[in-house]
Amino acid sequence: MENNPILYVGGDEDDRYLVTDALRDIGCASQVVNFDNGNALIDYLSNSKSRPFLILCDFHLSGMSGMELKEEINSDVKLKKHSIPFIFLSESVNPKDVEEAYMSLVQGFYVKAPTYEGLKDQLQSICGYWERAVLPGQQV
Repeated sequence: MENNPILYVGGDEDDRYLVTDALRDIGCASQVVNFDNGNALIDYLSNSKSRPFLILCDFHLSGMSGMELKEEINSDVKLKKHSIPFIFLSESVNPKDVEEAYMSLVQGFYVKAPTYEGLKDQLQSICGYWERAVLPGQQV
């Protein structure tokens, strides 16, 4: 796995701790950078020189929703060109939200597993998939 950071947006402090811990436990070498809200993520992305490995985002965020965040990224040509995998990892899912998310070109929508072992398994699958994927601008 490349050492580009994994960006995690949302959840409370416990969620951020669990996701970070689970990623470490599965052997993820990427730094996890946590954000409380979408505006903080946009600021980070706008000022970052490197492309993150992926974005994990709760669907329900305070202020800007997860969908609004994805649309903000889609509307910024520079950010959109980075082709950062954007995955929703949320505790509650409405079928309408899932449909809307995929229409906005998210690369995945997962119901957060209720157990720590389940969360590790989900993150292992997500990270494993994107480790093997070829993105625009990468050496093959």
